[in-house]
Amino acid sequence: MQMRARSSSLREIALRSALEMVDEAASEGAELVLLPETFYPSYYLGGIDPAWTWKEAVAALSAKAADRRIYLAAGIALEDGGSLRNAAILWGPDGDERLRTYKSNLWHFDERYVAPGLCFNVADTPWGRVGMMICADGRVPEIARILAMKGARLILDPTNLVAAGREPARLSSPQLDYMLCARAAENGVWIAVANKTGLEAESVLNCGGSCVIDPFGEKTASLGAAEENILFAEVDLGVAPRNIPPRTPAKYGALSVKTEETEAYRSLMRPLPAREEDELFFGAAQFSFDGWPDFAKQARRVLTRGADQGASFVCLPGIVRTSAEELVSVLSPSLAGEKCMAACAISGQGGTSPGVVLFGADGAIASIPDGCYVPVDTPAGRIGAVFGDDGWNPEPIRCLMLEGAETVLWFGSYECERERSVIEKISRTRASENRICLIVSLTGPARESWIVPPTGAIAASALPGESQSIFALIRRSDCMGKTVVPGTNIVTGRLPEAYAPLTAVRSF
Repeated sequence: MQMRARSSSLREIALRSALEMVDEAASEGAELVLLPETFYPSYYLGGIDPAWTWKEAVAALSAKAADRRIYLAAGIALEDGGSLRNAAILWGPDGDERLRTYKSNLWHFDERYVAPGLCFNVADTPWGRVGMMICADGRVPEIARILAMKGARLILDPTNLVAAGREPARLSSPQLDYMLCARAAENGVWIAVANKTGLEAESVLNCGGSCVIDPFGEKTASLGAAEENILFAEVDLGVAPRNIPPRTPAKYGALSVKTEETEAYRSLMRPLPAREEDELFFGAAQFSFDGWPDFAKQARRVLTRGADQGASFVCLPGIVRTSAEELVSVLSPSLAGEKCMAACAISGQGGTSPGVVLFGADGAIASIPDGCYVPVDTPAGRIGAVFGDDGWNPEPIRCLMLEGAETVLWFGSYECERERSVIEKISRTRASENRICLIVSLTGPARESWIVPPTGAIAASALPGESQSIFALIRRSDCMGKTVVPGTNIVTGRLPEAYAPLTAVRSF
């Protein structure tokens, strides 16, 4: 259900409208109906009538589920344990409550009115297991991941996604544009999103876009931004998702470390870098090559030109088979007299695991082995790297961020345009959900590369298959600061005590 946003003074109208829409959906054959986040009494709870009660709405929704013999899920504010909660409840066709969750990742002014939730449960239905998360929870990779590990094949996401703009029909949000698609693809689950549309409390503008996303990260049905409407979609929970890449939970310990003990938290307490250390001109190069001698020839040309054009850092493409010593001795002279540094992925002789060598005019600076989720200090800030599916899985880059990474290099590959499209959404999500810079270097039908700053908007991308260098100005201070909006910080707002399941040695 994509409902019109209403202030708390109109909560009874909102409830009546919701029940009418449920009747309409059920009459059209809907078996499961999803209502938006806190459609009752409202999203913004400031100044609400102290006499309001949530019990009437809960009773009415339960009765409606039983009357129409459907599964019904709704976002509603309610009291539990002496605290007000932003809740989502799933009722079964008998009217009994089957599942309840509380919003965990509180957004903006949420914390003024509601307490966060710590429990991410799932429920069995005739079609498969279902989990729920609420709005900004979709920005936290740990939540959808835990639900998927518990067997959820469908995640219901009641939302109150907001935007700004002068054209209501063109409104959207990062969660709708790419983050929820990444959540579906990285976990191999369906996600159903019910959002509101219109303006609430003269300050909260909802962007609609309610949708259903398949396990491959593609929207199979969606609504526009401006209209109140019902979205119907058939969902086959038996659809086989992309194989989830192998996880290495023994390396994910940073996910459950106390916030105050993480390097990311300690970075929040440090002074910001001076301007000359803050503003970095990051580059990524792409070119095809045939073996090490050819790579070295082209890399020398690229590095010389990049340094001459003011680059602070250049990421070279692909994975070349050579030794770190030979790489540095051959390529470092190209940076002579310049402050530029570079990164190159190598694999040693005999097919050993890849790694990244960081070097400058004076030689090697550091190296990062494959599977190391701890960044290294460099003149261009703290840098980490991942290879292949370690970028597809959310945990490795999340761990790197918690260990203090400001920039992460992702050396990956793709097999078809569909997969390349998903990787782009995942890379934008990784940068945004961690507030880091991500430099992507892909091999596939064509070499591709792009640079994503902490906003999640691609700052620079190269022409597919062309020999090209791209550059973007990145501020370390943007990568060190982790506040998304006032009241929402991706480090201090985490609840690591709830993420322990992700470090348990178990598989999907």
